[in-house]
Amino acid sequence: MHDRRSFLAMTGAASLPACPLRADSFDAALVADSRLLGWATPPVDHFEPRPMEIEGTWPADLQGTFRRIGPAAHSRHGLRYRHWFDADGMIQEFRLDGTGVTHRGRMLMTPKLALEDREGKRLLPAFATRPEEARPVRRADDMNVANTALLDHRGELLALWEGGSASIIDRESLSWEAFKSWGEGLEGLPFTAHPKVEPDGTLWAFGLATFPYGALVLYHISGNGAAARVEVVPLEQPGFVHDFVVTRDFLVIVVPPLVHVPGSGDTYLDSHAWKPELGSRVLVVRKDDFSRRRWVQLPAAFGFHHGNGWNEDDGTIHFDIFLADDPSLLEESFTKVMEGHLVEASVPRFTRIVLHPDGSFAVVGDGGGGDFPTINPARVSRRHRYLYNVSSTSGTPSWLPGALEKRDLELDRLERFDPGEGIHLEEHLFIPFSHAANEDDGWLLGSFLDSSTARSGLAVFDARGVADGPLALAWLPFPLPLGFHGQFSSA
Repeated sequence: MHDRRSFLAMTGAASLPACPLRADSFDAALVADSRLLGWATPPVDHFEPRPMEIEGTWPADLQGTFRRIGPAAHSRHGLRYRHWFDADGMIQEFRLDGTGVTHRGRMLMTPKLALEDREGKRLLPAFATRPEEARPVRRADDMNVANTALLDHRGELLALWEGGSASIIDRESLSWEAFKSWGEGLEGLPFTAHPKVEPDGTLWAFGLATFPYGALVLYHISGNGAAARVEVVPLEQPGFVHDFVVTRDFLVIVVPPLVHVPGSGDTYLDSHAWKPELGSRVLVVRKDDFSRRRWVQLPAAFGFHHGNGWNEDDGTIHFDIFLADDPSLLEESFTKVMEGHLVEASVPRFTRIVLHPDGSFAVVGDGGGGDFPTINPARVSRRHRYLYNVSSTSGTPSWLPGALEKRDLELDRLERFDPGEGIHLEEHLFIPFSHAANEDDGWLLGSFLDSSTARSGLAVFDARGVADGPLALAWLPFPLPLGFHGQFSSA
């Protein structure tokens, strides 16, 4: 328990001066290039409920609530953040009643944002920005922006930010309520933006800590919502880790050689160094015994997101990941876009990795560019046939979200729908049919931004025929900021 509590001060002494940008520099760039619209700050903190205009025939059986989250307050109090990951989170909610779609949205007034709004200035460090008048950080949650992903688990709606605690959100008002504790002594520990929930409700997660020393915090949350096990695994050289996979028997965490070097940079991002000579390391942990773990060495690569993983009876592990040659997308492109410049980067490519029990491995896959993968949630930790992802565009820069793809991993076949220039597709989730008999019996549901007309919307596809295009679209008369991850609740 002592080790767990020592992480509560994580990043508190990190970061030296690094000034944010002036908001007007981005505004001028946006006038010249409408593709930057997704990184503009919304004009309001609260979108009132509004029926959306339906184009096509919306599926009557697709009913529930779809939510998205992402950074939104990029510019506030006269200054603009330096990186896409920095800004305070905003939830977009779409309610589907079988006849139409209603949207509303709210900026999350975390303790961090509430303090800054009271003072009328930016006061706390962010992922890649340190304001000139930055105050000391006592604990990681002092700078928690709750901007990365959402989880609806055991009756609680949670907004996730991987540097610290999950945030409890009031589902009626969409307002921030409190930081989540998974158990006594676990308050403030880092918690991933990508927990994995198995069909029986069991939740697995990790947290990446860099202070007071590098470590991974492993979580096993039972089906009743209580922490069954939490264990700290020291990391001699902590790397930037965003996602992981679970199989029937294992947790699999890839640690790329984007290594944290304390005190080496102005911000948390700047204190990382790309060291490809170290290669990527894979931590394999038995789910039934966290003390049984091993490391596998892979070639150097960098990635954000996994698709799924599964293992054979002999312990052979298969998993999907989108990998780039280097972290230039994180370090350069996502910084330059905040200045109003769209620049190229090494794009993540679909990759399948096989880890054998003897320590050998194989890297396969079609190498197509893309990210934000999703699968049928009933296949989490089990062998899957289909994977869906948002693809890179064929334009410039190639990392801009563009087409939607379906991968048939058994037949090695790719389907693709390209909505055309100016449309930026976001992550699409798989929603199973109530009468599903096959793995791809379901809808793909996701948001998009039409930068050419300054409108956002919601698209629904039949997952059995992605190349046929959307079944229907629901439109808003204004744009929403591009976000990261979503969540669907049938209730």
